[in-house]
Amino acid sequence: MKKTLLTFGLLLITILTFGQQTKYVDTEELNIRAGAGTKYEVVEKISQGQKVTVLSDQGKWSEIELENGQKGFVSTKFLSDTQNSSSQTSNKKNSWISYLIVIGLVLYGLYKVKKFFSGLFSGSSSSSSSQRSTSTNKPEVRRKSSNSAVYRFRIKGSGSAGGFKYADGMNVEIAVNGLGAGGSPFNNIVEKLFIQEIARKYNVEPRFHSGIKMLFKRDSLDVEIM
Repeated sequence: MKKTLLTFGLLLITILTFGQQTKYVDTEELNIRAGAGTKYEVVEKISQGQKVTVLSDQGKWSEIELENGQKGFVSTKFLSDTQNSSSQTSNKKNSWISYLIVIGLVLYGLYKVKKFFSGLFSGSSSSSSSQRSTSTNKPEVRRKSSNSAVYRFRIKGSGSAGGFKYADGMNVEIAVNGLGAGGSPFNNIVEKLFIQEIARKYNVEPRFHSGIKMLFKRDSLDVEIM
C-alpha cells in the first residue's frame, strides 16, 4: 500500500512538473487577472518579452506563475513559445548604438592624440609658417585718396531751370581730383564738372547751361560722397 501511494505521488509530481511550460508575453502589456475571464479584477500587469510559467491551459485562458511567485490568469493568445522578435530587435539596436558610441569616442581620442603630437613636433616652425600664411592671405585694403572723391548728386523735385527741364530723381556722378575733392562738394570746381556732366548726360544745349548752374544749390540736390 505504501509503495502504491509513493508511486502515485511521484507520478503526480512528474506530471505537474513536465506539464508546466515556459512562455513569453507577445503583446506590449498584458493584464493578469484573478480568474479566467475579463470579469475578474486585474491583479498585475506584465510587459512584452517577459517570461512566465504556464501552470494550466484552459483554452482561451491560461493560469500562469511569474518568477516572483505571483499567480493569475492571462489570455492564451498573447503567449508565445519564443521571446518576441521586436524585443530582440530592440536589444540588438541598442547594442549597435552602444558600439557606435564607443567607436566614436575611440576615434575622437585618436584624433586628439594625433593633433597633440603634431603640434608638439612642429613647434615654432609651424607657428611662423602660420603667421606668414596669415600675412600673405590678408586681403589688400584700398584706401580712398584724400586728394580725390566721387560725388553722386540727385535732383530733388521737378521743374525747369532756364530752358532745362528736370525731374525728381535725375542723378549724376562726378569724379573730382585735386583741390575740388576737399571740404564741401559745393565749390567752384565741382560746380563746373556738375554742369558739364548734366549737359552731357541729358543732352542739354550750351545756351541752357546757366539753368543747370541754378540747380547747384544745397536745397535743390541730395549729395552722397562715394
